[in-house]
Amino acid sequence: MRSLLLSQGWFKQMKIAFKRYPKAYWLGASLLIMLLAFSVADWFWPVNLKPRHISQVVLSEDGRPLRAFADENGVWRYPISLSDVSSLYIEALIQYEDRYFYYHPGVNPAALMRAFGQWLWHGKIISGGSTLTMQVARLKYPEPRTLSGKLKEIFRALQLEWHFSKDDILQYYLNHAPFGGTAEGVHAASLTYFGYGPEQLTHAQAALLAVLPQAPSRYRPDRYPEQATAARNKVLNRLVRQGVWSQSTAQDAMMETIFASTIERYQDAPILARRLANASSEPIIKTTINLAWQQTAQQRLQDYVQRIDNSASAAAMVMDSKTGAIKVYVGSADFANPNRDGYVDMVTAIRSPGSTLKPFIYGMAIDQGLIHSHSLLLDVPLRFGDYQPLNFTGGFSGAVTVADALQKSLNIPAIQVLERIGPAALYLQLQKAGAELRLPSAEPPTLSIGLGGLGTNLASLVQLYSALGNDGMATTARFNTEKEDVESVSLLSPGAAWVIRTLLLTAENAPRGLAIKTGTSYGNRDSWAIGVSDHYTIGVWVGRPDGQPIAAHHGSQTAVPLLKQLASFLPSQFIAPKQPASVDNVTICWPSGQPSNGPDCDIQHSAWTVNNTTPKTWMSTKNDDQLFNDPIQFVRRAKDSQLSVPFGCDLDFMESEISLWPPQLQPWLPNAFLTSTKVPNVDPRCPNELADVARLPLRISGVNEGDALILEGGSTKTINIFAQGGQSPYYWYVNGQIGDSSSDKLSLTVSGTYQYNIVLTDRNGDMARQTLNVYAQ
Repeated sequence: MRSLLLSQGWFKQMKIAFKRYPKAYWLGASLLIMLLAFSVADWFWPVNLKPRHISQVVLSEDGRPLRAFADENGVWRYPISLSDVSSLYIEALIQYEDRYFYYHPGVNPAALMRAFGQWLWHGKIISGGSTLTMQVARLKYPEPRTLSGKLKEIFRALQLEWHFSKDDILQYYLNHAPFGGTAEGVHAASLTYFGYGPEQLTHAQAALLAVLPQAPSRYRPDRYPEQATAARNKVLNRLVRQGVWSQSTAQDAMMETIFASTIERYQDAPILARRLANASSEPIIKTTINLAWQQTAQQRLQDYVQRIDNSASAAAMVMDSKTGAIKVYVGSADFANPNRDGYVDMVTAIRSPGSTLKPFIYGMAIDQGLIHSHSLLLDVPLRFGDYQPLNFTGGFSGAVTVADALQKSLNIPAIQVLERIGPAALYLQLQKAGAELRLPSAEPPTLSIGLGGLGTNLASLVQLYSALGNDGMATTARFNTEKEDVESVSLLSPGAAWVIRTLLLTAENAPRGLAIKTGTSYGNRDSWAIGVSDHYTIGVWVGRPDGQPIAAHHGSQTAVPLLKQLASFLPSQFIAPKQPASVDNVTICWPSGQPSNGPDCDIQHSAWTVNNTTPKTWMSTKNDDQLFNDPIQFVRRAKDSQLSVPFGCDLDFMESEISLWPPQLQPWLPNAFLTSTKVPNVDPRCPNELADVARLPLRISGVNEGDALILEGGSTKTINIFAQGGQSPYYWYVNGQIGDSSSDKLSLTVSGTYQYNIVLTDRNGDMARQTLNVYAQ
């Protein structure tokens, strides 16, 4: 290399130049040595702009904080990119702190000399000479406030400028500058003092945040608003003198009153916020929560439970039925109240759903062509194998429509329908739609799941009920605004979903535009109400988190009023759900369940049918179908007398159809509808033995009407009672409850002083009654 330089005469020329200009020689040599020294030091003590540990903040859909979580040191720091910060703040910061930021190499010699001269003259620091780069160096590599510390700071500033761009340096400052207390970075400061992010800052707020890091403790707006106002105005005046902002803009900004909140106030949707923060490593989690609705709901739940019980809590969730966006999530009624177990998330807690699954039982049965909206169901004592359900009130209504059974939440008709579709089919369909379901360990689904004999939660119920407002599609709940894809699963057909929602909308006392279904778990432990409006699905749970019952409280009394309160602040203009093409309105007859042009019509109903399907009435439970499964019976009538002609009788006859009511309903029917009334007597011209075979009179033997039985005190006695005549199967009822027998014998155990009303019916609907009085000595 040296020979090359010599051959080119370069070295010779340099010798001549340095002899002629010796000062330049030494200056160049000094600069070269300094550059080499800087390079060596830079190699031994490298710099980086790796950010500090982050905090987390959970935001509402409009970017306002719901809840903030500090880092492990208790510092609130939320990273933000330079492009997401208001340009007003960047202007105020640069012009006030370091107007030559984009031109100097990390230090501003003129500013340093000025600060040094003022220090010598006044004996104290009058103005700082630090650039923004030097402040970043001090934040990243803190040093003591000494001369050597300042020199190290200058060295670090030069390093930063050497390795990083101006935007990189500025962004580090934005994310790490101190703003008072435990707030670091402009994002944390903006959320802390103003309640929203730094992209929305006003001129006054931008000026305040520009000066706050100079004295973060002295200028804190939440503690010293007067000092903060003075500092802010100083910035505004300087920006006017520099021609950055106009005088009118500054005057308007000075009129803005400083009012600051503190970050501890952010406790909206606290349970949901914690859940989302635990599931994500992202520093900023933006949710679909509507902050105004959330705050209103939280306050209403807190106020509501005060009137119930000192240990009561409540939970609520509001979901957009079409998109799945969760707008309100209140996990407990009073988050800070340990007496109410406010920390327990009752939106996700597994509880018994009571009667809330009944709409899906009926909806699935409609889709399977088993029922229509006004099919005849049996609200009478029924036994399904070894399972005998009772209604919530303990009474019976006799013959009811599907609409009545759903609107009144009757238990026995629901189980009658569930027996047909199968409990396993219901369980799998709900699970497929995204519901979280729990059964007792190693137990298969049984008929009891229709009345709350499994576990689920409010989140699952809201998701399931969204199908009623979304053409049968159960929409998956989502909390994150960045997730735009809507996930949904078909739970019901559009026709079945429309019919079920319409029946709930037309229920007595139903609020306009809101289809509501209630539920109460066993022992009054859980009160539920789920509502479906034009756009939203609303779910409410009320009870005690520890599972203890609240006496005399149930869904319609306890949960519905709270549901209506929540629905009142949702923007919903009632629009009747559009009737799908698959749904028709048909006039049907009871007892057959068929269109009105059937054999005979005791009662007419206007029914909603789906896919042109009008199923017949079920005459019994599924297990008894083989015995008596068709309400339409053929009767041989004598052409002249219209009386019955049994087989073997030679009278001229014709066959006619008669619709019979289910035999279990006979005790609840008027005389005109009884089978014994509708089926004509045997023509007397037929031989007596044929008439006797055709129908022997049904009677009860073993006890006579009005018999009295006297027992010694505390003793019991079993009486055998028999059915005679009629045709099996027989149905025994004792004081309105179905007896433990379907044979011709009933073993009745009696005790105490009591009256036993015994009713017997057979497959033809014939009925016999006896009353037995028991007295204890």
